[in-house]
Amino acid sequence: MTTTAGQMRPLAIAPATNGTSQSQDTAAPTPCMPYTCTTCARRKVKCDKQGPPCSTCQKGRLECHYEAPPPRKRKRKAADDLHEKLEHYEDVLKQHGLLQASNSSSPADDDTHREVVQTSLPRLPQSVPTGGKHLSRNGTFLSGKGKSRYIDSLIWNSLPEEDMNASDEEDAADGDVHPSLIYRNRLSLDPLSATVLGVGQPGQSLLELHPTYDQAMKMWRCYLTHVEPLIKIFHAPTALAVVQRAASNPSSASKAVECLLFAVYHFAVTAMSDEECEKWLEQSRQQLQARYYAAVTQALVNAAFLRTSDISVLQSYVLFLLSVRPRYDPQTFWVLTGVATRIAFRIGLHRDPETLGVGPFDVQMRRRLFWQILPLDGMSGQISGTGMSIGRDQWDTKQPININDEDIWPDMTEPPVPRKGATEMMFCLMRAEVGMTHQKAAPLVGAYAAMWDAGTSEANDAIDNLVNELEVTLEEKYLRYCDPFDSFHLLAMSMGRGGLSLMRLRLKLPRVKLHPNISDDERKEIWRLANRITDFVQSVLTNALLKKYSWHLQAMLQYDAMIWMLNEIRRGSFVVTDPQEVWLKLERIYECYPAFMGQRRAIHIAFSKLTLKAWEQQPAEWRRLFDKEPVFFEKLRLSIKNRRDKKAELKAQAPNANHPWEAQENPLPSPKPDDPATTTSNSSGFGIDLADDFNPDTIDWGFWDQLLRDTDSFPMPQ
Repeated sequence: MTTTAGQMRPLAIAPATNGTSQSQDTAAPTPCMPYTCTTCARRKVKCDKQGPPCSTCQKGRLECHYEAPPPRKRKRKAADDLHEKLEHYEDVLKQHGLLQASNSSSPADDDTHREVVQTSLPRLPQSVPTGGKHLSRNGTFLSGKGKSRYIDSLIWNSLPEEDMNASDEEDAADGDVHPSLIYRNRLSLDPLSATVLGVGQPGQSLLELHPTYDQAMKMWRCYLTHVEPLIKIFHAPTALAVVQRAASNPSSASKAVECLLFAVYHFAVTAMSDEECEKWLEQSRQQLQARYYAAVTQALVNAAFLRTSDISVLQSYVLFLLSVRPRYDPQTFWVLTGVATRIAFRIGLHRDPETLGVGPFDVQMRRRLFWQILPLDGMSGQISGTGMSIGRDQWDTKQPININDEDIWPDMTEPPVPRKGATEMMFCLMRAEVGMTHQKAAPLVGAYAAMWDAGTSEANDAIDNLVNELEVTLEEKYLRYCDPFDSFHLLAMSMGRGGLSLMRLRLKLPRVKLHPNISDDERKEIWRLANRITDFVQSVLTNALLKKYSWHLQAMLQYDAMIWMLNEIRRGSFVVTDPQEVWLKLERIYECYPAFMGQRRAIHIAFSKLTLKAWEQQPAEWRRLFDKEPVFFEKLRLSIKNRRDKKAELKAQAPNANHPWEAQENPLPSPKPDDPATTTSNSSGFGIDLADDFNPDTIDWGFWDQLLRDTDSFPMPQ
């Protein structure tokens, strides 16, 4: 059989002929290419390496193109290994102080903007014990494509530079592909993400859960007014552009952006009142919360949040945690908060970004986020009874500076200049100032027993000096510049000045616990502080200007002062000069705080029982000051009875596993008899009945919640 010229497909230009024709009866064998064509390689089908085109592409009428694969990585020379081992051994010797560190450094730059950063943790003041010796460690910071990693591991740091990025290769297969492709037959590479949040099938499309553009903008504006001033983890102008672009075309949003959207939507409806949801979104608040809770958890799972190195995904997760903290039980919430802490360390937020070589804008944003995770970790550790998981010697990130969002932008090259006075950041910075001061005072509080037994007031005087210094700092930096007619400024003033009184009270209570027989003057001083704190609580809960912050105010309600006052009334103390006024204050607080009547959390139940006991056991002449018993007492009794009946009914039924979202609806577990936390039931004299369905781990004896809670939320860096 002969092959015509029209059937021949030359692989190369034919060589020149000398004018004579040559005929062939049979075709010469077609040479075989040394590698597969790009089309077959992409389609993962067999290629006969003929052509082009190969037989597979010819049958499918596809474009066929051969391209040589990239050369293999060259084998490392023995000299390279020797130099690397030498550098590694030198680093180990430097870490242990056996070799003097060199003053020169030459970080290597590559495609991912790799920077080798020598970091050492600042030491604690001498007054704060570290619990361990000071360590100086070397870390490697990797950043690129909107993600970052901080590697502080001898195993990873011993690898060569070209292999360092392998720690992120597991993310490559699950990158930011267009959502329409992700949601088709996609199986999650980390099924635990869905398990942690109790979400169903990984990779589900969320397009149907997106609101209209108008609704999205309404929720964004609500977030800006109700939530963002108290959190400040976003740069509002930049975030606005992202929200507008994604809300107008949800199908184009990346997984990280979709997390941000639904985290904002969920927090917005959580912060809204029932009336605001009906008015602005024309749906009930309960329906909207359920809708966007499901959406934000699914979005986090779609983004594989457990193994993310994207800071925007972590921002969304922190927003989610802040919005659901009253809904989860303390133990579950502590575990979920630990996830945020681990991701923060993975991204390198625990290292001050100025030492990592990032831009001035990113420096402030990374600091803002880390200083939001610190109190979150401290608060969750307090309410769960486990303590804070971030050690004082594990981070050196500085506080963000006192500026407004207009003072920074993504492309800036010079560090921003701090402002003097009231700014958008002052609420978060005041909280940080208080937390740091409390950490300085913590060892002094622990020295109370020995000092008071020795008859010295050194600790008390030192604590008073610390609080006085803090008061001067807050007044001179922030409070004197506040406008009481501005709702945000009014909240900062109330929390700042009320918080100072609470701090003084909280630092005095340990001595009272150790020495119940305090002097009359000191008992009067504690009563004065408790009475003043109760006035602040009542004023912020009843002020119409602060209504939009009620989600925060009701979450941070402090019980210390009110518990002290109830116990003083219960025992008929001489410091109670006007019991009728005290009961009227408590009645107004109960009216403004419906959770007491809901009886859904252990602290609410315990406080309600203490309130009833104080009313019934107070001196008879104090009760006769009222013509009739205040109405809220009957409501309290009915609420406690209904809950007890419901608990008995549920106990008789077979228990079913419930989602953490329903935790507050479920009966609270009774403490175990051998639980060490319950053995000190009434030894403190606070009068809380621990014998009946009350778990003391759920009491928040922390210092500030967001602003007024979290005793261990701001550990001093070593």
